[in-house]
Amino acid sequence: MSWDDGKHTKVKRVQLTFDDKLEAQGGKEGNQSDDGADHDGVMKIHVAAGGLGIEQCRFDYVKNGQSKEGPFHGVKGRGGSSTFVINHPEEYLVSVEGWYDSSNIIQGIQFKSNKHTSQYFGYVYSGDGKQFSLQVNDKKIIGFHGFAESHLNSLGAYFVPISSSSSSLTPPPNKVKAQGGNYGETFDDGAFDHVRKVYVGQGDSGVAYVKFDYEKDGKIETREHGQMTLLATEEFEVDLDDFITSMEVYVDKVYGYKSEIVVALTFKTFKGKTSPRFGVETENKYEVKDGKGGKLSGFHGKASDILYALGAYFTPTAN
Repeated sequence: MSWDDGKHTKVKRVQLTFDDKLEAQGGKEGNQSDDGADHDGVMKIHVAAGGLGIEQCRFDYVKNGQSKEGPFHGVKGRGGSSTFVINHPEEYLVSVEGWYDSSNIIQGIQFKSNKHTSQYFGYVYSGDGKQFSLQVNDKKIIGFHGFAESHLNSLGAYFVPISSSSSSLTPPPNKVKAQGGNYGETFDDGAFDHVRKVYVGQGDSGVAYVKFDYEKDGKIETREHGQMTLLATEEFEVDLDDFITSMEVYVDKVYGYKSEIVVALTFKTFKGKTSPRFGVETENKYEVKDGKGGKLSGFHGKASDILYALGAYFTPTAN
């Protein structure tokens, strides 16, 4: 196709807008969905996988510094979901890789940012099916579209150029490795402005439940992991002019569990406040801190009906 606008004495303005919209990969069954491209970036990706493939996904976006929860695509079964956190604006999503089989349901999927790679959600490709990749050189993903009903059938993406605004003078949070076992479902709360309160619930063998009250832009957000038991939770509240600088994670191999579990936790603050030891002390103690005097601003780890592992994010502080 060609066109010719002819000759003109003056051209006042030329405006080119080009956002790459990559076609949805996978089956076209189910309901068509489109989160749109009116976002600055992707902040969180929530994925639930089941026996027949990827059951559900949801994307949280950011626009003008404000977070926005996207709609659910698919239907989550009885299992839990896992989250991949992207620390905008220093970090941005660059690609998606996955595969689908003859059922036209996406069986496995993985996301990559400019800084790290998510876990593999669902089944790892074994050679029987069709692989796909969503990626455009020198561009980042700002939105998704596709098809879903009871499961995620297909996924496509919107891309825009990686602008200089993706860089920032503020260093990104430091994600310190989780200590403990490698069993259970991965969770990742990301980094917040403050950790205001920590709740720890014990089980028969170790720490069964944790809950965290975070502060973000003056608002409290709560995240909880594991399974609460009949035993009451214990609390550690952080003063408004203080912050957690480190935690001690006690782990042990307990009969009946497939890997080491967390049996006790202790938290320490900048102003010298130390929490009670929540749980039973063991010889296997690990100190989680960033070594730069940073502020503990979020948690990640593994849990099911017990806490298998716990790590943390640390952010720089002027103190």
